[in-house]
Amino acid sequence: MRNTMNQLVRYKAFQKLTISYFLLVLLTVSLLSGVLFYLFSRSAVKEIDRNSKAMLSQITYASDVVYNQVMTIGNALLIQREIISFLNDTTEDKLNNYRIFQQMSQITSIYPYIHSIGIYRPSTGTTVDTAGLPFDSSLTALSSERYMEFYPRSLTIAGRNNDAPLQLLTFLLYPDFSFRTSDNPLIYINVEEKSILTTIRKISKADAASNVFVINNEGKVLSHTDSNLFLEDLSKEHYVQRILNQDKEENSFTANIHKKKHLVTYVKSEKMDWYFVSVSPYSGLISNIDQLRSVTLLVTAGIVLAGLLVSIFLTKSIYSPLSTLFEKIMPGTNVPASGSPFIDEYKIMAEVFHSLEERDKSMQFVISSSSRTIRELYLHSLLQGHPLEYSVPSELIRDIDEEVSGPYFCVLVFKINELELAKGRMEAVQRPLLRFALGNITKEMLAHIGACDYLNIGENETAAILQCAKNQTPEELKPALRNIQSFLNRYFKATVSIGVGDLSYGRKNIPSSYTSAQQYVKYRMIYGKESILDAVATRPHMMTALSYPSAYEKKLIDAVQSGKPEPIGEAIGQFVEQISNGSINQVITYSIQLMLSLLKHFDYLQHVPDSNFNEYLVAVTEIESAEHLTEINDIFNRYCFNICALIEEKNLWMNAQKHNVIIEKVQNYIQEQYAQPNLSLELVSNIAGLSPSYLGKLFKGATRQSFSEYLNHTRLEKAKDLLTSTHETAAKISESVGMYNITYFSTLFKKKYGLTPSAYREQEALKSPDSAGEGYTADEQA
Repeated sequence: MRNTMNQLVRYKAFQKLTISYFLLVLLTVSLLSGVLFYLFSRSAVKEIDRNSKAMLSQITYASDVVYNQVMTIGNALLIQREIISFLNDTTEDKLNNYRIFQQMSQITSIYPYIHSIGIYRPSTGTTVDTAGLPFDSSLTALSSERYMEFYPRSLTIAGRNNDAPLQLLTFLLYPDFSFRTSDNPLIYINVEEKSILTTIRKISKADAASNVFVINNEGKVLSHTDSNLFLEDLSKEHYVQRILNQDKEENSFTANIHKKKHLVTYVKSEKMDWYFVSVSPYSGLISNIDQLRSVTLLVTAGIVLAGLLVSIFLTKSIYSPLSTLFEKIMPGTNVPASGSPFIDEYKIMAEVFHSLEERDKSMQFVISSSSRTIRELYLHSLLQGHPLEYSVPSELIRDIDEEVSGPYFCVLVFKINELELAKGRMEAVQRPLLRFALGNITKEMLAHIGACDYLNIGENETAAILQCAKNQTPEELKPALRNIQSFLNRYFKATVSIGVGDLSYGRKNIPSSYTSAQQYVKYRMIYGKESILDAVATRPHMMTALSYPSAYEKKLIDAVQSGKPEPIGEAIGQFVEQISNGSINQVITYSIQLMLSLLKHFDYLQHVPDSNFNEYLVAVTEIESAEHLTEINDIFNRYCFNICALIEEKNLWMNAQKHNVIIEKVQNYIQEQYAQPNLSLELVSNIAGLSPSYLGKLFKGATRQSFSEYLNHTRLEKAKDLLTSTHETAAKISESVGMYNITYFSTLFKKKYGLTPSAYREQEALKSPDSAGEGYTADEQA
């Protein structure tokens, strides 16, 4: 026992096993106790619910009896001759009224729950009530739909019931219901709400605190253990809404009322369309629920303590094999190195096994990584034709040579097209993934042809060394390469051009196959994206002796000089088509030569302001890195249209210089000759040597004003100066500036400056006190 307690105190694994078993026992016992307690309480609540329904059914039966008796009383009254005579009389008879009162009082004394019976005759306004209650005029305002209607009301009569309102349940009978008009008589029977409450308390044995009540189908209280709630509208209470919305004769449910759980039970009356409702707090349904809960918890605690002891001894039997293994791995372990009083067996054994596993993985990784790196370096040296510069064990080289035995080799060069666009679509970490995927796909697709090694040469170039058994290119090679291109395009949205090198014999001739593959793949510029290029496909271009197409160069220069887009595009297309028949070196060389010719021919455009011929250098660089002839075509188009724009800009600049001289000359002429009344655009155009309409357009474009606006502005500015510096009248000043119509002059002056000439002169005179008097005199003269 002491050894067991020592293990429980010091060893974490032993503690965890014990706690696990204990938690299992605790969970099982708690769950079982909770289920049993729940089942018991639920059964008790169901029994109470059944009792509540039985009690409410009895109350409902009692209310139906009241209803039937009221119907019987009403029918009995209607068959008595005195009652019928009273209803049909049109004159007042006090003696007859008394006899009617006596008959109804006898009926009232038989039925103690009836408060009073009354008859109302509209023809004479006579009311006979056994309790002497005045007639309530609201009773005649009801719209009856049946022979008998029900109307709950509260009636206050001075001197009655200590001036407290009488809470009445009134049954209205309409003797002439089928011929009912506003003048028909009315029989009413008043039942006190207290009688219903007394019935409820007798049947349910409820005290004043019990919540049992009656509501109609609108949710209005007809009787309640709390009499203050009579005629209270409870239809907005959620549990009452649920009762009214359920189409059931009786039911029960739980609801939260004032943040407490309650059991709601109701039974519906068939005769009266009333709901008899009982609302009880859930916590008070079972009187000894707290005691039952305490006993349950006490029994559960005892079982749990017994389960703890069982858990300890059960753990000891299971822990024995683990203890033996731990002693063998860590013999003599008493206190952990950390100084903690606890020993974590699992952690110590896991650390030992983990260190051994990591050591083994590290060795495997170093061996694998070294072998892979040496193999890649060796294959790179084969492609370049240089011996391996690193000191490598001969055993590794011998193993690689055995794997790369050939005897025939074919080098494949893969060029990723539109790398710059691919960079825009891919993240930086995705581009190495693309090259990795290309290598895996290549090895898988070419595995059935021969052994294949894959190498990364550059950012957009990779190579594969394919070993072949025969001195001929395998027929299945091109279909396999097509599958590689299709896969990359489908999953990576990238296109690849492939150069197939010449077949070579032996490892020493691999560089020649690699060089030929690099040369062939350059012809993707002519054959386009996803092309597979070999000696057969490129031989026609290499064998063609192509001279520089000078005629198309001249045609292009002439088209650029004309500035028309169609001839420019046609000439460029013809030039590119002509050079595409040659080798790839000729295509690049002749393209650069055409750019140089365009630069020399339009060298004079360098003097245009803001012109920038650095585009020539950019265009040459783009030609050297172009991947397709369409790119070269676009480069030519962009460069030529830029030249056209410079030509147009130079022409506009020269015309602008010429027009500026003319406009300045016209402005000077207006400044000198503004006083001439016949000064006009036609007169000035003759002097300038241009048509009036053309001169008018040039003048407005340069000054943002028409000729007439500029002339009027000049004349009005001169007139404004004369108004402040002379004593001449406005009419004379108008004539002196070339405007002989004083009305027209005043209109223009006011429109421009907001004042008439005289008002302007007066305003300026006030600004200068010394000349105020003189200004006034001058205005008078004006």
